[in-house]
Amino acid sequence: MSTSTQERSAASGSRAADRPPRRARAQETPTSEITPGQRWGVAVVAALPALLVSLAMPLVIEGTLSGFVYAPLVILVAGVTAGLGPWIGLGAVAFGMGVGIAVGPGGYAPSSLLLAAGLAGSLLIGTWAGQALARGRIAVAAAIPSIALVTGVLSSGVTGSLEGGVLAAFTTLSITLLLILLGPWNGIEPVRPARWAEVLVVITMALASLATYAVSLWAEPLTGTARINDLFGRETEQSRTDGGVPDPFLTAARWQLDPNEQGRLLFAIATGPESPGNRPTWATFASYNGIAWIAPPTYGVAGDKIPPAGIDAPSETYEAGTRVTVGVGMPGQWVPVPQRVDQVLSPVATRADPAAGIIAAVSSPIDQAFDVRYSIAVAEPDQVRAAGPAMSDDLDPALAIPGPLGGPMASLAQTVEAEAGESTWKRLVMLSELLRSPSLRPATAQSLFLGTPDRSYEGLNRVLELGEGFQEQYAAIWALIARSWGVPTRLVIGFPLDDAPSAGVTSVTAGQVSIWPEARLDGLGWVAFQSSPQDRDAGRPAVVKPLTPDQVPQRPEPEPDPSASGGDGGGDTADGGGGEEDQAVADESIAIPWQFVVPGLIGLLGLLWLAYVAMRRRRVRASLRRGDARDQVLGAWTWARLLLAEAWIPLPVSYAPASDADYPEDMPDDVTWSVVTLARLAGPALYGAGEPTTAGIDEAWRASGNVGRAVRAATGWRTSVRRLLVPLDVRNVAAPRRTPRTRLPA
Repeated sequence: MSTSTQERSAASGSRAADRPPRRARAQETPTSEITPGQRWGVAVVAALPALLVSLAMPLVIEGTLSGFVYAPLVILVAGVTAGLGPWIGLGAVAFGMGVGIAVGPGGYAPSSLLLAAGLAGSLLIGTWAGQALARGRIAVAAAIPSIALVTGVLSSGVTGSLEGGVLAAFTTLSITLLLILLGPWNGIEPVRPARWAEVLVVITMALASLATYAVSLWAEPLTGTARINDLFGRETEQSRTDGGVPDPFLTAARWQLDPNEQGRLLFAIATGPESPGNRPTWATFASYNGIAWIAPPTYGVAGDKIPPAGIDAPSETYEAGTRVTVGVGMPGQWVPVPQRVDQVLSPVATRADPAAGIIAAVSSPIDQAFDVRYSIAVAEPDQVRAAGPAMSDDLDPALAIPGPLGGPMASLAQTVEAEAGESTWKRLVMLSELLRSPSLRPATAQSLFLGTPDRSYEGLNRVLELGEGFQEQYAAIWALIARSWGVPTRLVIGFPLDDAPSAGVTSVTAGQVSIWPEARLDGLGWVAFQSSPQDRDAGRPAVVKPLTPDQVPQRPEPEPDPSASGGDGGGDTADGGGGEEDQAVADESIAIPWQFVVPGLIGLLGLLWLAYVAMRRRRVRASLRRGDARDQVLGAWTWARLLLAEAWIPLPVSYAPASDADYPEDMPDDVTWSVVTLARLAGPALYGAGEPTTAGIDEAWRASGNVGRAVRAATGWRTSVRRLLVPLDVRNVAAPRRTPRTRLPA
C-alpha cells in the first residue's frame, strides 16, 4: 500500500471515529404539542371548501328548499369529527346522509334517490375524511377530499355561471390556504420565514384562484352550460334581464278570469302555412321550492346566437318561422315566442335561456317586432308511446321536489301507477285525463279576491279534496306527481291559439292565456299536457302530441335566384338576418379565446418564475466563488449556511469554522457530520498562516456540496420543492465575519 493511500485511510478512520452516534429519527424532527385552539383552527380550514360548496347549494339546486340543509349538515359533521373523533363523526355522516336523502333535490324514483344520496355523500363523507386526515400524521392529506371536491365542481358544469366560477375560485383559495398551513414546507421548527415568503403565499393563493376560474372558462364548452356572465368575455356590456312581472301566474289568472282583463291586446303573431302547431310561450318555470314556481333570474345567451338544444332536443324536427309584435298590454320584458326557439332577430337586443326557452328583451319590447325561427318535434306514434324520461347528468331543477307527496296527491299517483303499469307515456296521459274528470271544476272569477293561489303541498291537496282550483294548481299537481316518478317537468304560461286561422296575422288577447305542464321525454323534447278542467271546458286534448311525418307540410323546392345575394328582407326570416349573421361571424373571427389565453399566461408566468429562481441561485453561487483563495473558502462556508437556512435548520450565528469545531445541536446526524467536516476544513484555511491551495478550495466546496446533499436527504422532497420555487435569500443568514489576516515575516 502506498504512503498516500495509508494517509487517506488514516484520515478516513479518524473522521469515522469522530462521527457522533446516530440518534433516533424522532429526535431529528421534534414536534410541538398542538393546542386545542390550533386543532380547531385546522378543523375550520379543512372544512372550508365543503362549507363553501354547501352554501352555494341553494343556487345550484334551483327551486328547492333542500339546498339550505347542506351547510348545517357540513358544520355538524365537521364539528363532531373534530371534537369527538372520527368514529363518532361517522355517526354524524350517517345521520346527515339520511336527512339529505329525505329532503334531497330529486323526486322519489330510484334514480332520484340515488342522486340525493350521491350529493349528500360527496359533501359529508368528504368533510369527514378531511377532518380525520387533519388529525393524522400527515395533516396535509386533509386537502385531498377538498381537491376532489373542486374537481367535481369543475367537471359537473356547476361553473356554467359567474357565481359557479367564483365558487370554484374561492374553493381553490381555501385549499391553497390549507396546504400552506399544513404542508411540510413549514419546516421542522417554528422559524420565522423570510420577507418574501408572505408575499409568495399571497401570490400563490391568487394565482391558484385565477387558474381555477380560467379552467372553469375552458371547461364551459365541455359541459354545454350557458354562462350568465363572463368577466373576460365580450358580452359583459349586455344588460342582465328578467321578466319584470312580480307574480306571472296571478297575472295570467286575472287575464283568464277577470272580464275587464280578457280583452286586453297582448301581441300579434304572423303565421303561415309552413308554421303548424305554433303555441307561443310567455314563460316557463322548472324550479319549485314548495312555496312558488321560479323562473331563471337572468339569461346569458344572445337571442341571435342560441346554441342547439342538448338533453331536451327532439330526434327529428320541422323548422319554421314567425313574427311576433308585442303590444302595450304585455307586461315585463318576456317576449312570447314559439317553443324550441333557434334564433331571434329584432331591432332590440334579446337574451335567452336555452334550457327554459325564455326570451327576454334587454330594453322594453313594446311595439317591437321579433322574427323567430323555431322547431317542432316530429315522431312516429310508436316512438311517442315508447318514450321515457329524458334525464340529465347534472342537478336538474325539473326533477326537484321539496319532499314526499302525501294526501290526495299520493293517492292519485298510486292509482295511476297501479293502472298504467311501468309505461311512462301511459302514466302521463292517464294522469292528465284524471285531472280533466267531471268531478273537478275550474276556479271562478270570485276566487281571485281570496288572494294568491296556494302553491304548497297542502294547498294542492286541498284542490283535489274540494274539487275546485286554478289552472295553475292543476298543472302543478300533474307536474309534481310526474316528478315523483322521475320524469322532468315544468309549468308553462302560453297561448294555445286553438281558434287561430292557419295563415295570416292573429291578434292575441289576454283571455286566450293558458297554463299547462310539460314533460321532457327522450327523443321528443318537451311535450305539453293539458291537464285541467279549464282545458277540458275549452275542448283542448289531454296531450299535444308531436307532429307525425304525415302532418309535416311539404314545401316546394325554391327556384335558384342568382340575384339574391343580399336578400330583400322578406320571406324567410333566415334571409332577413343575413347582415346580422355576417356581423356575428366577423365578431367571432376577432374574438380573443380567453379560455386558452388566461391558462397560457398563467403557465408562462410560472415558467418565468422558475427560470428566475434558478438564475438567482446560480448567480449567488457564482458570486461566492469569486475573490482570492480565502474569499472562496469563506464562500463555500457561506453557501453551506444558506443551504441550512433554506431548509429551516440554520446554524447559530456564533458557530464558526475551526479545526476543533463542536457538533451543532438539534440537527439530523448526517447533516451534523457534514457541517463539522466542512467547519474543520474551512477553519485552518481561513485562519491559518498560509494561503489556501486550489486543492483546499475545491475540497471546501465539495464539503459544502455534501452539506446540501445531506440536508436534502434529511428533509426529503420539501427542500427540493422549496429550492425550485423559492428564490435564495442571501440576507437570511448572517455569515461570520472573517478576522483580519496577519502576514508572518518571511
